[in-house]
Amino acid sequence: MFTLRTMGGIALLMAGSSWLWLTPTFATRGLDTSGILWSITMVLSLVTILGFCVATWALFAKWGWWEYAALASAGLGLLTLLPYWFAAVRSGETVGTATWNAFVHVLMVAVVAVLLLVPPLERWVDQQVMG
Repeated sequence: MFTLRTMGGIALLMAGSSWLWLTPTFATRGLDTSGILWSITMVLSLVTILGFCVATWALFAKWGWWEYAALASAGLGLLTLLPYWFAAVRSGETVGTATWNAFVHVLMVAVVAVLLLVPPLERWVDQQVMG
């Protein structure tokens, strides 16, 4: 059954999985992705994805701490953009591609933060998830 909680969980899981875009696997072919910055980006991206998976699982289990997990994952994802940006630009990725990837992820973090930190919206989300 498609409820707002189900749709929200799917959206949270999809938002988290988008951090795969920042890994060396998704870099433009031919770029050297062997540096330490790419390794840091890979580890941070995978931990961010794992955090979003845990948050989604907690959301479906109706555990109250899912919001903290989602916010922590979003914060870690935001931090991941720093090594990604430098790794991508240094290895020869076009600035437009790196900028677009960063923009999309900052936007997702902003949406998660607004939904979970603005009191009226947070109460609405809580009512949909826990109700």
